[in-house]
Amino acid sequence: MVKTSTRIVGALALAGALVCSGPVLAAKPAQGGGGLIGDLTTPARDSAIVMVPVDCGEPGQTTTASLSVKIFQSVGRLLNIGTGSAVPNCTGQAEDVPVTVYAIPGLKFQPGPATILITLTEQTSTVDPVTGLPVPGVSVIESGARVDLRP
Repeated sequence: MVKTSTRIVGALALAGALVCSGPVLAAKPAQGGGGLIGDLTTPARDSAIVMVPVDCGEPGQTTTASLSVKIFQSVGRLLNIGTGSAVPNCTGQAEDVPVTVYAIPGLKFQPGPATILITLTEQTSTVDPVTGLPVPGVSVIESGARVDLRP
């Protein structure tokens, strides 16, 4: 029973990681291969900092955004999970946003590969040229990639 539920959760995490689109893109790590790099920040390995490349906002728009990150790491029969968030500057130019991801209490990350799921929520406001009134808009973009956690 435990193996089946772990496999199901792992399969869901993998399926989520394969959904890649939009302006949140995973860069290639310096050591080769696709994905991002996360640095474990404490000796307890209960958090990691990941630089997430984000490109949001356009000229002529007022854009606010929020970035949500989840890391899933399978270690034996255990699935380590961590969450984090940040607020990117949406200037229309790509930037790397540092996101601290905290493991769920009682869990700790291991050095090595994991899956990262990224959600970018943008709220935009443009001015309608006919009425002169603001026109709000919301877009949610999800993507996933591999992340290599290193000590």
